[in-house]
Amino acid sequence: MATLKQLKIFIAVAEYGKMNEAARRLYISQPTVSQIISDLEAEYQTKLFERLPRELRITAAGQILLSNAREMVSIHEHLEQSMKNINSHRPLRIGATLTIGNTMMGGLIRKLSDQYPDIDATVFVENTRIIEHRLIHNELDVALVEGIILRETIVTMPVLEDSMCLICGPGHPFASRASVTIGELQNQNFIMREKGSGTRAIFENIMLTNHIPFFTKWECSSGTAIIDAVRHDLGLGVLSRRCIPQAVARKEIFAVPVEGVSMKRYFYLCRNQSHPVNTQIKDFEKVVEESREDQ
Repeated sequence: MATLKQLKIFIAVAEYGKMNEAARRLYISQPTVSQIISDLEAEYQTKLFERLPRELRITAAGQILLSNAREMVSIHEHLEQSMKNINSHRPLRIGATLTIGNTMMGGLIRKLSDQYPDIDATVFVENTRIIEHRLIHNELDVALVEGIILRETIVTMPVLEDSMCLICGPGHPFASRASVTIGELQNQNFIMREKGSGTRAIFENIMLTNHIPFFTKWECSSGTAIIDAVRHDLGLGVLSRRCIPQAVARKEIFAVPVEGVSMKRYFYLCRNQSHPVNTQIKDFEKVVEESREDQ
């Protein structure tokens, strides 16, 4: 029977599609990875991957093993967490994307702590891509993200409404405008969130759908840094409405509607479908649901 170590290595190879990349990520040698995949194929007497020139393609048998391997690894990690904390508080590992972490996560955790003082919450704030990776590998129990996750292994549920805003500095021609057309964004300079950001992915999709080219002059993970660059008229920006009220009130930046373009979106509550739903996950979901009602 496959060992837990073998299953984890198999999952990594399936995720990255290359043995050398899986080896690099797991800090082991490529021959070790190759041998383990060969051992698994010998044990189950079936081919788990098709060896193509530039990648591995998982077979139907491999897909069956992958689904079960993820579930077994998740159950083992849940058992480890439960036994380590059997005499202490209920542990909960929560992921949050940057917009959520910067604007509302503190309030949610404060409310969670007040209502359920026995929950020991640990929070990880990263961009959508990294949060997705952590969920897939069961490094998180639950997460709130602003980007869209398409992995079938991740269960997502829209829970909070948000909207993105186009922002400009006081010296930009748009500052005096009540609105702009999307065509006027053509070839404009933008101060953008980093790659892997949900905010950036949604905005880029809007521009791509409307065939509007633009220039990314800056990339950064900090909303504060984006606001600072925009207020110095170094380019336009796109951020959640939750990130900008103080700067707008001080007239350091201006929020400009884009005619005929909806920038509404949802924040999603996410978890790995193979991860057991424990009481602390359910209690966190209740707190998030209460926050939606308070909006």
